[in-house]
Amino acid sequence: MRFNFLRLIKSDILRNSAILISGTAFAQLIPILLQPLLRRSFTPDTFGAYSVYMSLLGILIVISSLRYELAIILPEKDNEAMAVFFLSVILNFIFNLILFIVILIFKIQLLSILNLQQKFYIYLLLTPAGIFLFGFYQSINYWLIRKKGFIAISVNKFVRRGVEGASQITFVFTRVANGLIFGDLLGHIANITSGLVQGIKTGLSIKLFSPRLTMYVLKRYSHYPKYNFLPAFMEACSFLLPVIMINKFFSSESTGYFDLCKLLLSVPLALIATSLSNVLLQRISEKDRLNLSIKGDLLNVLKIISLIVFTEIAVILLFGDDLFRLFFGPKWEISGRISRILVWSFAFNFLTSSFSSIFISLKKIKLLSAWQIFYFAAIIMLVFFNHLSFESFLKVYVTIEVICSSIVSILLLNVVARYEREILTLNSVNTE
Repeated sequence: MRFNFLRLIKSDILRNSAILISGTAFAQLIPILLQPLLRRSFTPDTFGAYSVYMSLLGILIVISSLRYELAIILPEKDNEAMAVFFLSVILNFIFNLILFIVILIFKIQLLSILNLQQKFYIYLLLTPAGIFLFGFYQSINYWLIRKKGFIAISVNKFVRRGVEGASQITFVFTRVANGLIFGDLLGHIANITSGLVQGIKTGLSIKLFSPRLTMYVLKRYSHYPKYNFLPAFMEACSFLLPVIMINKFFSSESTGYFDLCKLLLSVPLALIATSLSNVLLQRISEKDRLNLSIKGDLLNVLKIISLIVFTEIAVILLFGDDLFRLFFGPKWEISGRISRILVWSFAFNFLTSSFSSIFISLKKIKLLSAWQIFYFAAIIMLVFFNHLSFESFLKVYVTIEVICSSIVSILLLNVVARYEREILTLNSVNTE
């Protein structure tokens, strides 16, 4: 079959993805372009502590709403979807209120477990606020995905990053010591404000809140917390626990070097994979309801993803050290060196993350859960390598990541192949 580039770029799924990706790209460029200034203004150990905060946020956000936000796109009727939205926000608030109380009571113990200095206590204290704000927007985001508001989602991302970046730079010049985290929180507040405006335009309204309907969807979609709550938490831990482990086993300074490397290598993941995954989630869910083939859509996405993966690996292997030294200064040269080790894990993770929503769209929640448990168990094995040097530890981490990415790729191929066979059989029966 001849590769038709014109047909590829005109496809529905890539057009929607392009909207999300372009908005995300402009938004993500803001913190990336500010990194040279921020990295020269804050020390590696400050960035290390901030990275621990972001990792805690990324891990706990997964369970703050018990995964009900994922179900917002599923109901046929908007009033039921809105009830799921309100349910997710309520659960998110309760979770973070409890978390805040726990942090106040066990402050000393938590700082010791995370290997954080007392001066970074505020990062721990503000974690519940960050989780609630981020979780609130996640619920809005899934409502907008349901309404195909991809332009609105792109605008919201730009607003968030713009406010976050402007705030952090302002805090640099006003010499606010905790400017990184304050800027992050202000970015989330701006994101929610923009998201609510967009959500209201598409029918979201507090006036339509129904306690009875909320209790109904709590039971109807209980399979999300039942089958996806713990495994999804494990998957988030698998991706973000290495940051906490590095801070615990080595130092906040080492974590800071890893954080910069992770930030740059995750650019394709942040710019493209999440956007593609969101579009695929809506697109495949719709095609599944209509019993239509998804193979063409997935092949189009795979061609683009493969090109990006190859480019990232080539650039880092050839120019990684020089790029980090040039843009961030000599003290960040270690980040450039370890980027040549880490690029493989981030490239493979980018590839699989772009298609991870297939499990949700095709209702393979149990299979996704089984995979997430396996991934978590593999990453937890890193605790047995804490005696190694920093770079040797990273090599073990990358090996585990590549193996796990290969396994989930095989599972995804299996799911898609089985779905296509079922659609083919169904269509054959209908034409007879």
